Amino acid sequence: MKDYTPFLQKAFRVATHDILADVAKNGLTDGAYYMITFETPEAKIPDFIRPQYPQEMTIILQNQFDNLVVDDDQFSVDLSFGGVASTVVVPFHTLKAFVDPDAQFGFNFTPIQPPTKEPEHPAEVIDLASRRKK
Repeated sequence: MKDYTPFLQKAFRVATHDILADVAKNGLTDGAYYMITFETPEAKIPDFIRPQYPQEMTIILQNQFDNLVVDDDQFSVDLSFGGVASTVVVPFHTLKAFVDPDAQFGFNFTPIQPPTKEPEHPAEVIDLASRRKK
């Protein structure tokens, strides 16, 4: 039986990207807010709150956020933590949940591991000098 989960997860991430891009362009409608949960190890969060959220964090986009910027792979937003303005950067692959409580709508994600940039097998160095004909 075909596993459709990866296709749905990709679609949910694209939908979240598009929803946030719309908010960045047009703002939120009155009373609307979004709850976004993500894994924190790869996210950029303020150092002074990282000890409280070593693995996971939920942010709420409602009234007090600025500079929401949505890129292909991540979004960033300025939020206030204890009165201190800080930028949070969230890679889309770290998302765990996106919820619009007003619409009773949301997605749950399975975080994905980004591909490593190193080859699986290290390169082998071959000494060609020893193989040359003399």
